[in-house]
Amino acid sequence: MADKKEVDIDALIGDEAVVTRALRKGAREAMKRHIAAGVPMISWEDGKVVEIPPEKLAEMLLEEL
Repeated sequence: MADKKEVDIDALIGDEAVVTRALRKGAREAMKRHIAAGVPMISWEDGKVVEIPPEKLAEMLLEEL
């Protein structure tokens, strides 16, 4: 097995761009799963809990492109 490169987790967490990319990637993956399952995603907007229907999630993903 090849030697694995050690990763400095503290440095990664301190890098705002790395953290932002990871969070966005996770959110996109969650949106895709909700779309595939046909269920709304729950979110927090303006101090309220809201449901985002799968159709709206698909639109949001397309807008990112």
